[in-house]
Amino acid sequence: MTAWQQNLRRRFDRAAAGYDALAQLQQQSAQRLLMALQPVLASSPKPLNILDVGSGTGWLIKQLQAAQPSAWCCALDLSEGMLRSLSAGANERVQRVCADASVLPMASSAFDLVVSNFALHWCDDPLQVLNELHRVCVPGGQAFCVIPVSGSLSARGDTRTTGASLLPLATWQQALAASPWTLRQADSETYEEFHDSPTAWLSTLRALGVTAQRPAASVNALSPRQALQQLHRRLESAREPAGIPLRYEVWRIHLQA
Repeated sequence: MTAWQQNLRRRFDRAAAGYDALAQLQQQSAQRLLMALQPVLASSPKPLNILDVGSGTGWLIKQLQAAQPSAWCCALDLSEGMLRSLSAGANERVQRVCADASVLPMASSAFDLVVSNFALHWCDDPLQVLNELHRVCVPGGQAFCVIPVSGSLSARGDTRTTGASLLPLATWQQALAASPWTLRQADSETYEEFHDSPTAWLSTLRALGVTAQRPAASVNALSPRQALQQLHRRLESAREPAGIPLRYEVWRIHLQA
């Protein structure tokens, strides 16, 4: 595991206990994803093998179990803390795996359905992770993914920060075109909430664990205090009538193997 992944794991381990209380946008997206999955769950003539990539605390996988109790589910996450949180409320038909989504420790053609909500943007190589998801999906199987792209967390204002260094939509589109997947549907959506102050905005991101910085993003020559003051000014300059926006631009895709 790289130093970057270790840092990311630590952030999400710390965030696990309070994650669900603050991850409102992620849960809104997961609810939307669950609606898209209902026809697949309802039409399956047999119990599905389902892989949730970046399962976090398991909100989505618990809903999938409720919709199809006989399904066998695998919750995969880089954070052991998140997977421990998932244990509460998950039944014996959920396997928890702590691993990198880019190098899945599963056999080929193991899953009928792959889902991922607000997770794949942490992967450095879009084509590699898309190829891995395809490898573990059965022929004819399906994947439903929600991927934050550049433009998310734009209130930060500094393109060198983690939030603004998310990959452009075009990069994911190119990777998908080069992958073995067939695209069935794609949509771009925006999820947003507003905060009263820069402190509240930053506290939410820290509590969610999404402030880990990639090595290439650490190029600010300012002292930590100066950098924080500068960030507060940028957040204030981004203020809208409803408050300071915490906004995600996402790409929602439905794929078939």
